[in-house]
Amino acid sequence: MFVWLENGELKVAFQKEHVPEDVIEIDTLGLTPIPPVEAFIKVENGRIVKKTQDEVLQWLKDEKMRMLKDYVASLLSSTDYVITKMAEAQIRNDMEEVEALKQKYSTQLQQREAIRVWNEQMKQAIRNAQSLEELRGIVIEFKG
Repeated sequence: MFVWLENGELKVAFQKEHVPEDVIEIDTLGLTPIPPVEAFIKVENGRIVKKTQDEVLQWLKDEKMRMLKDYVASLLSSTDYVITKMAEAQIRNDMEEVEALKQKYSTQLQQREAIRVWNEQMKQAIRNAQSLEELRGIVIEFKG
């Protein structure tokens, strides 16, 4: 991938013949799909410069964290109604209803807890990844 500024606008091309002389070549690290260009470059003093490998890895970690957050939200959304019912009962100070709901929805509540525990484990694994290969090996898929 090649990037350059043209009239203050960021331009991107994938073939060398389509770019001017003062271009920055970026190794996309074999990633598929190729991340957005901001994963690989930054602007310093009005110039485009390549990010360091550590900066690219951090950007990719941040992106994986966003993906995890969205995935977990989608997993939990199917049982959000349970939490809403319990919260409403608590607001009414109807502790008998809260206990009845805990019993009725115990399976869903256990599933939610398992998802939250798994989420924390995944976040830690992403934070601890030391290389692109290690980060790639982290698959965001709950098998609870």
